[in-house]
Amino acid sequence: MEYDVVVVGWGSAGTAAAVTAHDQGARVLILEKMAKGGGNSSICGGNIIVPKGKEFLEYLDTLSFKTTDREILEAFVNEALQNGDWIRQMGADIQVFRPLEVAYPTMIAGAGFPHVKGAENVVKYNIKGTPEEGKPSQRLWKFLSGLVAKRGIQVLTSTPARELVPNERGEIVGVIAEREGKAIAIKARRGVILTCGGYENDPWLKWDYLPVKPLSFLGTPANTGDGIRMAQKIGADLWHMTRLACLIGFKAPEFEASFWVAFLSEGFFFVDKYGRRFVNEAGIEIHEYYRELSHFDMEKMEYPRVPLWAIFDEQTRKRGPLSRGTAGYNRDLYNWSLDNSAEIAKGWIQQGKTVGELASKISVDPKVLEKTLARYNQLCKSGKDEDFGRPREDLRPLEAPFYAIQLWPSLINTQGGPRRDKEARILDPDGKPIPRLYAAGELGSIWGFLYQGACNIGEALVFGRIAGKNAAAEKPWS
Repeated sequence: MEYDVVVVGWGSAGTAAAVTAHDQGARVLILEKMAKGGGNSSICGGNIIVPKGKEFLEYLDTLSFKTTDREILEAFVNEALQNGDWIRQMGADIQVFRPLEVAYPTMIAGAGFPHVKGAENVVKYNIKGTPEEGKPSQRLWKFLSGLVAKRGIQVLTSTPARELVPNERGEIVGVIAEREGKAIAIKARRGVILTCGGYENDPWLKWDYLPVKPLSFLGTPANTGDGIRMAQKIGADLWHMTRLACLIGFKAPEFEASFWVAFLSEGFFFVDKYGRRFVNEAGIEIHEYYRELSHFDMEKMEYPRVPLWAIFDEQTRKRGPLSRGTAGYNRDLYNWSLDNSAEIAKGWIQQGKTVGELASKISVDPKVLEKTLARYNQLCKSGKDEDFGRPREDLRPLEAPFYAIQLWPSLINTQGGPRRDKEARILDPDGKPIPRLYAAGELGSIWGFLYQGACNIGEALVFGRIAGKNAAAEKPWS
């Protein structure tokens, strides 16, 4: 098999790379590990960053905390300004993201860090459409997969890449993949682009690199660090390996992934495994939950907040489903009941007529949880959370009966992988490009410290286009 450009992984980044290379005249093949494409792109929030102006660079430079070269951020901003135009050129349109409801944790319309200079330039969009036409990520993937189909770009699904093939000059000239249990060799005359996601489902990499343990996952089970290992074997440098985007989720034994959990009422609070409140539950940046959960008790040698318990009342239970199916791998596998009654019957949610009864069911000291509830209700009635600073408008006393659900730090995605430059070229430990090898998307993303929502899809489209353009422009090797 012989192609100009081989793209490994079929999500947003893989699509942008393949389409761009194809439109520049390259013959392109996409290899996809799973039976169908989409990856995290098809089950995420579906929002895309299109900044207002170049001042967005100052915001990102602050968030990166010197973990990503400014010239790379500048390349991202310059191209991200064109995301909307590219989508329109490809036949779709975009609309500004507006949350449809108040939820905790909340997915806000603007900047995740509004106090940082340049935050006013953050604007999130999604593919134009109505809820009846699908959730934002469903509309996104319908649009992207349609671009591939329209062009007749060949896609081999259920065909994971296993190795990169270098020649004697160190150029990457092909890929070894596996199809129906057999190895197949694929020649890449111009270049190879890795767009195969992170390592959310590699237990060893997660345990070794990530700052809170253990972690469940919300996204695709396909992301097992394949691209990281392939790149390492041919001498790639790594960066941003400790970075992640992390929510909270419920892990049901019947399901591989967690369910993303959010509360549609302010009538709830969090406690650690000992029944103690520890945080302003309404003030956590949605993608940075792990920072509040990563406290390690060196006396007990444990993470006391993993798992945590969410305590809530009848009003909150009846307000709406704790998992609304907005995003996540389980979205199309299970419909959470509107009043959470089915999940109570399953034992996923515990209930008690008194807080002491509830505490016994979740193996927490009843006296501790009773004290925590009494203190919380007292703060709510006073209108001031003197312990953790939760705003007055987000405070409401809880009334019996009481409920609890166990929650784990749950990965949306990891950000680390092979280091790349502003041209999407993968670099070796000396900072030199590995010839004919490119990357885009969550695999070695540019997010090295704090993450701004809507930027993973935005980055996938940006560096996918850059990688596709540059790979297609390579002179064919012989």
